[in-house]
Amino acid sequence: MDARARGTGPARPWDPETDVVGFPPLSTRARKREERRDRVYAAAIALFVEQGFEATSMEDIAARSGLARATVFNHFARKALFLEEWALRRRQRAAAATGRFDPSALPLREVLERYFATLAEVNLETRTETKAMMAPSLKSNDVFRDHVLAKDLAALVAASGARLRPPSDPARVGRLLALGYYAAVVRWIDTEPAPFRLDEELSSVLEIVLGGALEP
Repeated sequence: MDARARGTGPARPWDPETDVVGFPPLSTRARKREERRDRVYAAAIALFVEQGFEATSMEDIAARSGLARATVFNHFARKALFLEEWALRRRQRAAAATGRFDPSALPLREVLERYFATLAEVNLETRTETKAMMAPSLKSNDVFRDHVLAKDLAALVAASGARLRPPSDPARVGRLLALGYYAAVVRWIDTEPAPFRLDEELSSVLEIVLGGALEP
């Protein structure tokens, strides 16, 4: 993944200057570093799916990736950082569905529908992976505290300029949507086959939360 897209903080507001101008190409050295990082990441995720997060060691990841143990630690100093990267890549894909236009130019419902529809699509494409990764991911990053997804969603709400009914505010709306998202995904992966359509469930979560938060 491109290092310029990586970040662990909340999504920034849309910026017409930086969002329409392309980045210069990566240098050969930087591109090779990114390729090694992606190689380590792919090896780790495959092992987590096969044998579980707790049962996988950094030595296992080095062996699977065919790289030195020191190289693995150079890219991911702690095993928990793979969980952060996994969640980040999903949020970035969802953000890409909303990030090439001014969020204030569209109704908030439409912006968040795009975001949640993309998250549903990612989970559907990788259901087995999601089942293996979701529990350790939530354990590592407590959704009941200041979860980064809640911050990303709050940033979208704030950038939209939508009028919220008191005591609603972007942070509260972001937290409720993040909690609703993770509750839906956990229930969705708990049973085989999937007990409901995740996209429809997330759309319902969105409608319920915004129905109470938005001014009519």
